[in-house]
Amino acid sequence: MNETLSIDEEQVAEYLRRHPNFFQDNLWLLPELNLPHAAGGAVSLIERQVALLRQQSESQRAQLEDLLGIARENDRLNEQLHQLTLQLMACEGLAPLMARVEEGMQSDYDAEHVALHLLPPPRDAALADDPAFAAGAEALQAAFGPLLDSGRPFCGRLQAPQSALLFGEEVLVDGSAVVLPLRCGGPLGLLAVGSDDAQRFSPGGDTTFLVRMGEIIACALQRQLQPA
Repeated sequence: MNETLSIDEEQVAEYLRRHPNFFQDNLWLLPELNLPHAAGGAVSLIERQVALLRQQSESQRAQLEDLLGIARENDRLNEQLHQLTLQLMACEGLAPLMARVEEGMQSDYDAEHVALHLLPPPRDAALADDPAFAAGAEALQAAFGPLLDSGRPFCGRLQAPQSALLFGEEVLVDGSAVVLPLRCGGPLGLLAVGSDDAQRFSPGGDTTFLVRMGEIIACALQRQLQPA
């Protein structure tokens, strides 16, 4: 048979007197206590409670600053994407469109290396010799077939043959890159943005913004390319 254990205030007080470190070892309990603050003399338990609450407040303030920083960065990226969309809509012809894409990556996103590679031939036959078509559909499919089919950006370090195909033999020897699959009803090509910094583009981050940018660029380009 279980007996109900009864503890009175004197026993609690005696226990705390014999265990002066009780609250030091049970800090989680302090914020739940409701203690009067005697005027005048210092009350160590209350001071400890106030210090703990102050630490919690500082931690929450730091978290809020981090969230605000992320929000400001998202606003900046969204504004840049909006401006890029307007500029692409204003382009007439494939040549100025490709030029604006490459210039936009360099000026707006501080890209050190930019390469645009397209699969379908241009509607304007005079542009067939443009570097954007030099790699050839077969080579791009062989090196980046799964990426073209997935529609998901790649971030990180490229294998040497992939880097050479996109940027040339001497570029990104130890760097990193973002490779955007361009799709609009089907694969159109790749937009590669490279950095000499191996840590600039690392895997595992949120790619939502990159996906949207790739979709906008692909839809603008699709009008200037021959149907598959």
